[in-house]
Amino acid sequence: MERIGIGFNPNITPEETAEYARLAEVNGYESFWVHEQPFIGDAISLLCIGIMATSRIKLGSGCISVATRHPLLATSTFVSLSNMSHGRVTMGVGLGGFPWLPKIGISVFPVSETHPVKRIMEYLTIAKALLNGESVTLQGEFYKVTDIKLDTKPAAKPKLYLAALGAKLLHIATDFVDGVIVSPALMTPETTEEKIQSLRTDTVDIASYVLTSVSKDSAKAKQVMKSYYFLIYQVAEVIQPEILEPYDVKESSLVDVKKAWLKNDLAAAGRAMPDELVEALTLTGSSDHCLDRLREYRKVGVELPIIMPIGDIQATIEAFRQS
Repeated sequence: MERIGIGFNPNITPEETAEYARLAEVNGYESFWVHEQPFIGDAISLLCIGIMATSRIKLGSGCISVATRHPLLATSTFVSLSNMSHGRVTMGVGLGGFPWLPKIGISVFPVSETHPVKRIMEYLTIAKALLNGESVTLQGEFYKVTDIKLDTKPAAKPKLYLAALGAKLLHIATDFVDGVIVSPALMTPETTEEKIQSLRTDTVDIASYVLTSVSKDSAKAKQVMKSYYFLIYQVAEVIQPEILEPYDVKESSLVDVKKAWLKNDLAAAGRAMPDELVEALTLTGSSDHCLDRLREYRKVGVELPIIMPIGDIQATIEAFRQS
């Protein structure tokens, strides 16, 4: 059976969390993931709801920030979640969102001065030792701990995953984690393959978020995707235009999207979004089309695709059901 997960932002309600977690479990999904965005909501509370609503599906954070949760608190929390879920949780960590980190006094750029790789590696060093039941002392640049050890034993040791984009970090972190999440939701299969090739071992699980909208009406699915705030933001400010060239998306065709974004006119930005861009970065359209596109991500090495549904969530969950 092919593995598949499903992931959500923390803007879903507690009731929706329970409903979607149960639907995913009934439809044979391996895992249920929750992002953390501090201005919207936290991952831990929603994971608790998902745990209580299900009995078999695995649950994970994808991810919590190493900048906002100390590794001692985070590992202690996930040991508690492991006991609550009878060993079904994964602790996914990463740097966190670039737009909000500076607002709480944590600079990301220039990386030559902020040393995000060092911060993450110090975090993983502590977290791995604590999850292994070991005592750890580290006098680092970002974390200083002296002879700390968890007293509580987990029902099963939570797996530790790292969400990361940088090739250097992916290369050196594999000795510390059980898995990696190589995309936050918007990446072409070709770029995904490049990230996977950064890994220097085949012993870690390779997961990747993929933004998804499924509908019998492909035009409706595209309209939903084009209006999605995260896609517009990523196209306007983050994604490098050259990665879209294999899909016949030129930088010039994104000018109107970026102009509308600067004016905070999301409707206009959505209307200016090329269909080819949606095809390049997402799974959008009929269920058959999306399943075909998903195979492209599997072919380049994604072992656990985590679909991130927008629009008709129930239709999207059912489209990728595992029997």
